[in-house]
Amino acid sequence: MPAYSYAVGDEAVHAFALLSAKRRAKLLRFFDRVTHDPFQSGDYSEAGATGRVYELKLIDDVLVSWWVDHAAREIRIVRIESVD
Repeated sequence: MPAYSYAVGDEAVHAFALLSAKRRAKLLRFFDRVTHDPFQSGDYSEAGATGRVYELKLIDDVLVSWWVDHAAREIRIVRIESVD
């Protein structure tokens, strides 16, 4: 059983829905890995306008941004975008 669950924001859901089935499956595997190890880092991180630090991971040609809400035990996936 994963340590955390993941929550996906509206914009990320819409971007996810536009991806191919192969890309969606790959992202779901990544989301599952992060829920089992919520302390893993992305390829790099960036601070948002409010100062919150987001992890970013490039998976093939899709960039995923997330932050970890340890109080809620959730991985908050906020952005999914193709970088073709």
